[in-house]
Amino acid sequence: MNTSKNTFIALLFTFFSSGLLFSGLIEAMNGKNEITVDFVIVFFVIHFIVGLIGLRQFLWLINGRQEMTIENGSLTLAKRGTFIVKPKVYSLEVVKNIRQATDEDSLSLFDKIQLNIGLNRKVLFGHIVGQILFDYNGKTVKVFNDLNKNERMTLINEMEKWK
Repeated sequence: MNTSKNTFIALLFTFFSSGLLFSGLIEAMNGKNEITVDFVIVFFVIHFIVGLIGLRQFLWLINGRQEMTIENGSLTLAKRGTFIVKPKVYSLEVVKNIRQATDEDSLSLFDKIQLNIGLNRKVLFGHIVGQILFDYNGKTVKVFNDLNKNERMTLINEMEKWK
C-alpha cells in the first residue's frame, strides 16, 4: 500500500533536503569559496548526511509501502520503496492486543485537528503513522498507513486468526 498520507509541505521539504546531496559539488564547482576543513565538514559531510536522510524520506513518501507476511508462526513487516530498511520479524506467540489506532470518525473537530498535526509530524520525520497497533515484548508496534475502516478490521481479523 502506498503510504501517501503525506502533505505537500512534507514532500516539498524532503525533496529540497535531498538537494543537499549535491550542494558540496555545486559550491566546489562555483570556485568562489576556498575549500577548507570547515567547508568540507559542512558541505561534504553534514549536507551529504542530511541529503541522504531527505532523499530516503522523499522516496518513501512518493513510493513507499509496507508489506506484511504471516508464515511459520512469524509476522514479517517489510518496507519497500526506499533504502536502508531492514524487515522486522515478530513471533506470533508474543504478539498481543491487536487493535486499531484512534478512530477519527468518533473524534471532535478539535481532536481531529490535533491528531492531524501529529500525523503530519510523523509523516515528515517517520515512515509509519500506525493505523493498526499491537504489543510485542512490552512495546507498541505501529503498522500501516492509509487503510480504510473495512481494510483495518479485515486485517485485524486476519492477524487474530493466524495467532
